[in-house]
Order: sequence, then C-alpha cells, then structure tokens
Amino acid sequence: MKKITLSFLTILFAFQMVAQTAEKTYFLLNESRVLDIDIYKKNYPAIRNWWLEATKGISYNFAAHTAESGRTYGMVFVRGDENLGKYVGQRVALSNKVAVALKAITDENTANRSQAIQRSIWEQVPSISVMDSDFKIENFDFRKIQIFTVPFDKIAEYEKLIEQSNAEDKAIGISYNYIMYKAVDGYPNNTYMMILPDKSRLDYYTHQDERNAKRKGNMKLAALNKRASQLRTIIRFDHLNRVPVN
Repeated sequence: MKKITLSFLTILFAFQMVAQTAEKTYFLLNESRVLDIDIYKKNYPAIRNWWLEATKGISYNFAAHTAESGRTYGMVFVRGDENLGKYVGQRVALSNKVAVALKAITDENTANRSQAIQRSIWEQVPSISVMDSDFKIENFDFRKIQIFTVPFDKIAEYEKLIEQSNAEDKAIGISYNYIMYKAVDGYPNNTYMMILPDKSRLDYYTHQDERNAKRKGNMKLAALNKRASQLRTIIRFDHLNRVPVN
C-alpha cells in the first residue's frame, strides 16, 4: 500500500510540475481594412520575413488572412509569458525600424489602409481545444472563426461543457481541428475566438456536414451543445483565407 501511495504521489508531483512549466501559446492580432486587397497580399511576404528575422527566438510564426467581412487579420504567434513581454516591449521600436528598412512597402501599406489597426492579444485554451499533433497553419488555407462572449460567472461552466462536448465527439469517432483562444487584451477577457481551419471553404462545410451526420441522434451531445450555445453571445462570424507567403 505504501508503494502504491508513493507512486501516486510521484505521478501527481510530475503532473503538477508539467502544469506549472507548460508554456502558454498566444497570438497578437492586428485587425484592419484596406482599400486594395491585392496590394496587401503583394506586400505581406516581405513584411512577414522582416519581422520573423527581427523577432527570431521570440516569435515562432506569422500569418495574415483576408476575410469575407472585408477585414484583414494579421497574427503573430509566441510561446510563453516572457516572449510575449519581449515582443510587446519591442513592437514600437521594430515598427519604426521596418518603416525605414522597407520604406516603399510600408508607405504603400499605410496609404492602402482604410481603417485604423485594432490590436488584441489572445491566449490558447488547451483544455477546450483539439488539434492534430502535426498541425501547421501553412497546411490550412481556410478558417472559419467565431468571436463571442460568455457571462463572467458562467466561464467555468462553459469551458466544462466544451470539454465534455469534445470528449463526446471523440467517443463517436469525430476528429478535427477545433482551436479556442481567450482574449487577454484588446477585448473584454470573457471574449473567446473559436478557430476552425480546413483546406478550403468547400472542404470545411463538407466536413461539417459529415460531422453533423455522425452527431445526429446523439441526445447527450445535443444537450451539451444546446447549453453551450445558450451561454454564447456572438460578436462576429467570419471566413478567413490565408495570405500565401511563398
């Protein structure tokens, strides 16, 4: 019995250490609108490459998207609070440097902007996200997003419902990328962004129909999803297409 207790304590301690040291994943989002999408897409690869090099060891990926709503979504991905702080601390200085280093491009981008940039920071919520082990942004050119709020006093309930819903999906053989982020800055911190990537818009809706067919008749899943939807107040749906960088 003593050996069993010691083994259990060892496992529990190891789990706590992992939980304490696991790095958080963030993305910094720049939302705006432009006069000419083609100019935005043309200039983005050079801008991305410059920032990747300038923030090497801090950021681990950059991605930009155009959207059905007419917005542009620029995302900078970092891991860990320390890297997040470093990136935010250097952002203004680096913006000034890139304006000099890529003057023609940044001047054209500034003239092309039709709306001020709205900046926000989002933290991934692993407990309510499902991702392939080899997931890469570059492998999915389309994503549907949903931005919504949950009442502050219902956040724990909402996240538990999503955990249970994801577990039920898994139990009936449904596997897909379902990535949930929660606002840290720029939006109220009861705001979530649900990201659903796929190869294309057609693929997404085809796969959604296939998933819904598997879910049909599952009363437990229907109840979980109904209660979760009752707690969400939708701010925005949008369809995003990734800006190529090659």
